[in-house]
Formats: sequence, structure tokens, C-alpha cells
Amino acid sequence: MATSARDLRRSGRGPVVAGIELAAGGVRAVVGRREEGRLLLLGNGFSQLPPSAINGGLVVDRAAVSTAITGALGHAEVREHASRIVAAIDGDDIRTFHIGTTFDRAAAAEPIVASEVERALREAREAAARAARDGAAEDPALRGVATVQLREDRAGFAVDGRPLEQLIGFQGRFVEVRSDISLAPLLQAGAATTAIEDAKRKGTVASGIHGLARLLALSGYTDGAVLRLGADLTAFAVIRGGRVVATRVFGLGRDAFLSRAQSRDVDARVWARCVVAPLPSQEAQLPGRWSFVGVPETLVALPHALGDALVEARGGAVDLVPLKISTASRIIADASLHADHLVACGAAALAAELT
Repeated sequence: MATSARDLRRSGRGPVVAGIELAAGGVRAVVGRREEGRLLLLGNGFSQLPPSAINGGLVVDRAAVSTAITGALGHAEVREHASRIVAAIDGDDIRTFHIGTTFDRAAAAEPIVASEVERALREAREAAARAARDGAAEDPALRGVATVQLREDRAGFAVDGRPLEQLIGFQGRFVEVRSDISLAPLLQAGAATTAIEDAKRKGTVASGIHGLARLLALSGYTDGAVLRLGADLTAFAVIRGGRVVATRVFGLGRDAFLSRAQSRDVDARVWARCVVAPLPSQEAQLPGRWSFVGVPETLVALPHALGDALVEARGGAVDLVPLKISTASRIIADASLHADHLVACGAAALAAELT
């Protein structure tokens, strides 16, 4: 007998979803469903890509990528078919804006009711979208580039500065709705969407590093940074107070270092300076806790150089460790899952509406 959407909500279960990472070198997919606030994974898959099929997050060889999507999902969907798909991409020109919209309540002593929340969410969504568009228009790298909103995710609430997971029943004067808005160049988002459609599937596109960091924040990673070294790019995100507050992506990845073994130490120091360069709109210093993924043993010079650069920038000790699956405690998975799957897991968590 079929299970209705209402029954799924009552039981804490969600529909079967898939998260896909589209990156240089391959496509990773995970399939799972929300179970009582966690993501129960049912399968995972990987399909290799020709070296130039995806470059800097842009799908170049649409046929190869759509075939890889079909293959990765075929392995991941052995047990159940996904009805909802989110694909994760990263690139230099993908932006995620972290926006707070504040409302002044006249009846500060009265408990917040559902109708107030609905109105606040609607108005905050519109205000955040405008702020993101304005931010993109002021970004020199995006000047003259047509962009599209990938998605809007609620990042939490606050009442009189106190962070909350929900608003109903609380009292206070100033209500803040926190939103994360991701934008991407139209060409990049459209190419990824078309590759999914060519694989005979329907799905949306999201920022990979933001989805990964959001999953870690939901799992209790309250303060720190997560860094992913891809084949052709580096992406990292900063988490403060259990919220993703900044992301950066730049086009320097594993392949560049592996092809220049003779200058690896010098290259590592240049790379580290790119990571620790000041983030726009972030006055606070970079965190002292970092987790990294995608760094092979042959490139240990990279985290070593980053540690030195962070110590110099912060003036104190730092902690850099490989990212472990257990850090994403909202994921329930078997031993076949490893840290390289976590970007796809972040996309699946978005698809499952994990909060």
C-alpha cells in the first residue's frame, strides 16, 4: 500500500532523495531518506568522467556527464528509486549570500503566532532575494554575467539576538529570519540542469561547498571551517555559531599540484595564502579548527602550509584534521561510505529538507 505524504510527515520519514556531486573527474551519487531528523542512506555510486568533461564546475561534455549521472544513480538506486534530486556544483563564480532580515514587532510581549511567522518568511524570502541580486550586481567578478538563483535555504531564526530553531510561542521585539541564497552564472547552472535532464531525470542545482558545510553545521559542527580539495578547484566554508557564514572557491586543485612535484612546497605556500586571504564582509579572523577532504598523502604539504599560514594570520595554534564521516552525525550509513561522498550527502540533505 502506498504511503501518503501526510503519513510520511507524521512518522518523521521523507521521500527517497538523491544527492549528486558533479565535479571534474567523476560523478558521485547517494540515495537516502529522512528518518526522524537524520538522513538514512540506502546506496551510493560513482562514475568516472573524462578529464575535460567538467571544468571549474561547468559541464562541458554534456553527453559524458549525463551518462555518468545515469551510471552513478544506477549503482546508488539499487534498493529504491529517488523521487527528488539535488546536484552539487562548485565554481569560482558561484556565490552564496548569508542574509538576515529583521522585523520589529509592536506587540513584543505577545507570543509569536503562526500567521506572523508565515508573513515574516514570505517577506524575508523576497528581501533576501533582492539583497542577493544586489550583492551579485556589486561583485566585480560577476559584472555583466547573467546569473540565476539556485535555491533559498532558511538558516534559522533569532528573537532579540537569541538563535532559535522555530518562532511560534516565543516573545520578543526583534525577529530575524536568516536565509542562505545561492546564485550561479546562468550558463553554469543551465549546463548542469540540462545534463540531469539528458539523463532522463529532474533535479535542481545547489552549491556543493555550502551544502556540505550546512550538513556539518546541522550535525553539531558549530565553529570551524571545512575545506575540500577537488581535482581542479579548492572550496571551503566557514561555520560560526552553527551557521554557515562564508564560502570561497578558487581554481587551484589536486591535478595542478600533482603535475608539479618539483615545486610542490612553494606551490603549497601560494595556495595557503589564497585560502587565508580576507573574506569579503567577514571582519572576524579565520577559525582555528579546520577539517579537510580530498587531500591525498602525496599532498600533505598543503595542510602543513595552511597550518603555518593560519598560525601567522591568527597568532595562535590551529587544529587541522581530515574530515571524517562521523563528523556528519546526521547521516546514517554503512562502511561503504567515505568522506569523499560528503558533498553528495550535503546535496541529499538539501533534497530531504533536513533541518
